[in-house]
Amino acid sequence: MKNENITVPVEISARHIHLSREDLDVLFGKGYKLNPLKKLSQGSDFAAEEKVDIEVNEEMLKGVRIVGDVRSKTQLELTLSDSHKLKMDIPIRLSGNIEGTPGFRAIGNVGVIQKKEGMIVAKRHFHISPEEAKELGVENGQVVSILCGDKRKTTFHEVEVRVQAGFKRSVHIDTDEANAVGLKVCGIGEIIV
Repeated sequence: MKNENITVPVEISARHIHLSREDLDVLFGKGYKLNPLKKLSQGSDFAAEEKVDIEVNEEMLKGVRIVGDVRSKTQLELTLSDSHKLKMDIPIRLSGNIEGTPGFRAIGNVGVIQKKEGMIVAKRHFHISPEEAKELGVENGQVVSILCGDKRKTTFHEVEVRVQAGFKRSVHIDTDEANAVGLKVCGIGEIIV
């Protein structure tokens, strides 16, 4: 990195699910279109009004928010707290890396899907555009640390850099991590080497 300390927005990612077109059709009806509730910071992502219930090992997670738009594969992103509730060892992975992960059942308004894989705890990560990455001297796949919080200031390590056109500079942590540092809404952190 060119600079030792770089300020960056920190966003909190709650449990959510991304759906393939095929699975969305089963859960809500053929050709169903998700209704955007709130635009998210990265690309065309949005929190949808629609939710599903998740069943694993006879345990239920009610009202899991769908994040749209549709993806090539269905992926469920939970927290380590959720893994304890579900009595599952859910792997920590970057989004999209679902091969060999546990499966789950999702229950929608009109149908149910059974997935053989797709459940992860999202690895904390740093979104950045290629232009900003070059300016800051970071590369895709590089691992950095982030200092965040106020009264419970903590340094999170193993934050993976994700470089992609259209990304806006921000670090994503989950609700467990946000709770650990007392962050209730989005905040500011400092990337450090």
